[in-house]
Amino acid sequence: MKRIVSFIVIVLVSIGVMVWSTPNLLNSVRLGLDLKGGFEILYEASPMTGGAEVSRDSLNETARSLEKRVDALGGSEPEITTEGTNRIRLRIAGVTDEKAVRERIKEPANLTFRSLGASSDAATTEDKTDAAAEDKAAVESTDTTGTEDAADSKDAAAGTKENTVTDKAADTDAAAGTETSTGTDKAADTDAADTDKAADTEKDAAADPYQGFTKIELTGQDFKPNGASVQPDQLGNLMISIELNDANKFADVTGRLIGQPMAIFLDDELLSAPTVQQRITGGTAQITGDFTREEAQNLRDTINLGALPLQLTEKYSQSVGATLGQLSLDQTLKAGIVGSIIILIFMVFMYRIPGLIAAFCLIIHTWGTILIFIWADITLTLPGIAAFILGIGMAVDANIITYERIKEEMRSGKSILSAFRAGSKSSFRTVMDAQITTLIAGAVMFWLGTGSVRGFALVLMIDIVTSIITNVFLSRYLLSLLVKAKSLNKPGYFGVKGSEIREL
Repeated sequence: MKRIVSFIVIVLVSIGVMVWSTPNLLNSVRLGLDLKGGFEILYEASPMTGGAEVSRDSLNETARSLEKRVDALGGSEPEITTEGTNRIRLRIAGVTDEKAVRERIKEPANLTFRSLGASSDAATTEDKTDAAAEDKAAVESTDTTGTEDAADSKDAAAGTKENTVTDKAADTDAAAGTETSTGTDKAADTDAADTDKAADTEKDAAADPYQGFTKIELTGQDFKPNGASVQPDQLGNLMISIELNDANKFADVTGRLIGQPMAIFLDDELLSAPTVQQRITGGTAQITGDFTREEAQNLRDTINLGALPLQLTEKYSQSVGATLGQLSLDQTLKAGIVGSIIILIFMVFMYRIPGLIAAFCLIIHTWGTILIFIWADITLTLPGIAAFILGIGMAVDANIITYERIKEEMRSGKSILSAFRAGSKSSFRTVMDAQITTLIAGAVMFWLGTGSVRGFALVLMIDIVTSIITNVFLSRYLLSLLVKAKSLNKPGYFGVKGSEIREL
């Protein structure tokens, strides 16, 4: 009785979980460009400057830069991989404006060090003006001390004239009294206009991707290739050390921007805005800040990437329209559903109760494989679907081999329990040999293959592992529960006729 209850609980719980999760599960599957529409491009990377080489780090950083650009343009989860020493493969599904994406992503990464431009120049000029004004005030103070006595005699002689000027000024103030309120209203209007102007200025600043850092002081070509490194300072804090090609140029820039920020941009993304502390003359600078190790490494890699910008040349491209991709998906799903129904009917007709168990395990196998696709964030393509269907066929073979061996044992005259044990034992090695050899072939294909071949191999390997769990172990366990509970006490439940049984 316990075995029957265990069988029922396993079946009901499995069905409940699958029914509850299946709608969201299917909507969460990530589809490739051949099912969703999009394009694939193979780029060959080459350095912008002569004599330089494409390093592994620069190639990986270029791939990451491409991914950021595609995300900014609204691409749907781009798949970007590096191949060999100088190639990058880009796959983007669900793109509506393919031309805009192509033009944007082929540009090299643009690293710039920027200042506030006119604001920083004005600040420098203002400092010089203030210093000159202070010197002039000191001179005037000295001259005033020497002429105070002469001024006293002039004031006494000009007493009458001074009174006249004062009265005239008073009359002028009285006459202007009527205009005071008008002047106040005018000032209010001026303040309102200034407020609107300030609001427009803030709006323009928000639309400015460089946030006011308009003047380019240095570019990526001013830095030595791979010259940026992460180092600890005396207090153990992380800093980025960078080496420059022209020490004099950097000294001029830093001398002019002392006490001002110099922002670091990759394309139009602000990476950091350190403040220049002093004039740097050695050709080596340090960027300090409250960096985590990951942030410091990312900034180092970005500067190294900008120091060796790569030019991308398109070597291969393939475009798939969204309509064609949706048509392929619809036809594939329809073929899969029809084929699965035929297989399930065949299993039930040929093997009766064990056939029902096999059909149930095949459904769990399909559900579990799709679940792994979602958890592992695997993109499902047409080659992947082909591998998925091949795995289902091998799962069906595993059940057929087991059940045929059990039927042969029954035809030889053994009891149902003895036939089940003997047939399961003798078929296990055959089934596992077929599964493992296919798994090895898939691993070799994944290791040596590229592109869609690797996708086919990956899906096939996942499918086989899931098949071993469900159609080898789970199906045998469920069948053993019914056999040992003596619920299947007739050979007819296995599709064996009484006339086929031979006497021992």
